[in-house]
Amino acid sequence: MTVVFDLDGTTIFNGNKMTSEMEEAIKQLSFQRRIVFASARPIRDMLPVLPTDFHNYDLIGGNGAFVKQNNVLTTSAFSKEESQTIFNVIRKYKLNYLVDSNWDYSFYGDKEHPLYQGLDPDKTAKNIPIETINPIVKSVLFTTNPDIINELKKVGINVHFHGNEQLIDISPNGISKWTGFKQLETANDFIMFGNDANDIPMFKKASKSFIVGNLVKNIPNTTNIPKEKVIETILSLTNPIKEEVETN
Repeated sequence: MTVVFDLDGTTIFNGNKMTSEMEEAIKQLSFQRRIVFASARPIRDMLPVLPTDFHNYDLIGGNGAFVKQNNVLTTSAFSKEESQTIFNVIRKYKLNYLVDSNWDYSFYGDKEHPLYQGLDPDKTAKNIPIETINPIVKSVLFTTNPDIINELKKVGINVHFHGNEQLIDISPNGISKWTGFKQLETANDFIMFGNDANDIPMFKKASKSFIVGNLVKNIPNTTNIPKEKVIETILSLTNPIKEEVETN
């Protein structure tokens, strides 16, 4: 069985790199289970927080818009109509933004914001003018204005609300971590570790899910755990007998 791990708020915290203790627990599990990482971050920003040994694992980024398998990166981009809507709301409401292409990006806003602090830390991409971004694969808009959210949803754009950071994370119509997971060559039954609304499509399809914290509740076959119990829970899955009890 595959085990899928979210990053921020699940296996890494406060934008920091994965701890050695978390790394070791996942390594132990990898001897018995296929490991996949699935994040809202683009692949570019997943790699710097993951241990080097994990870079060759299957990766799902941008809430499903990026998929990396066998060192091949594929993307699902916004349609022309969706892209135009994004440009329109940015201009109309004079928004700060982060717009990602396949690898490069365009950022305009507060460079003290935590999101910017974690943006391309290895400096492998370029911050290019927004009018040159093509295709648009993922975007973050620094707003929680319901009028803007409604305009985006009218054309089918997926909107994930992050109130604590005062931003919305948007992805193309029909794209989610679940659609990204289905692109993997050996997608099968899986266990999910996540913490946020963008993990819900995976929680609903997983054989068993562990939700870190209490942002998401009342989904069948899920167990809420505190972040202090994540490593312990991962290690419990290395025991086939205990796993069988917990997933039944």
